[in-house]
Amino acid sequence: MRFFNSMQKNMSFSDVVASIKYFIKLNPDSRYQIAVGTDSQVKGRFTCFATGIHIHRLGQGAWCCIGKMIENKRYKNLREKIAKETAITYEMVHMLNEQLMDALCGFAVKYKNFDCKLEAHIDIGRIGETRKLIREMVSCFEGLGIDAKIKPDAFVASSYANRYSKKISMDCKKKAI
Repeated sequence: MRFFNSMQKNMSFSDVVASIKYFIKLNPDSRYQIAVGTDSQVKGRFTCFATGIHIHRLGQGAWCCIGKMIENKRYKNLREKIAKETAITYEMVHMLNEQLMDALCGFAVKYKNFDCKLEAHIDIGRIGETRKLIREMVSCFEGLGIDAKIKPDAFVASSYANRYSKKISMDCKKKAI
């Protein structure tokens, strides 16, 4: 998956990790929240998955990016679609956890005010059909010790990623997996 934001295009996952580390290095004596969330939209015979990665320096700004994946499949079952979104989020959270652990521990040792929480944002809520899936999807993250947020607190999935999951270009359709 390749990532982008308004300033950077065609970033690898390693580029995203480097950008997060750089963002923290700019002000390491602060509190941070890293959130990952995925949303999807079905268009014709394709499903577009957009995954947002958002790091917030609490009270002092944020850096974020989006990765998109087009699948040559039409998800008709809500549970299957939400499970796929959750699986993508889980994979990204797991990879970020692995790639950032040493750096975050280093910041915690050097800076007394440094704190960083990693969250998964799942595009489900207590209203509507997705309420039946809350326990199942949230429990996926308990083993990692990661907080899982649902609507209305899951803004990375329900707002940021949602904005980008709606846009499927013809070029993306040609690259669909």
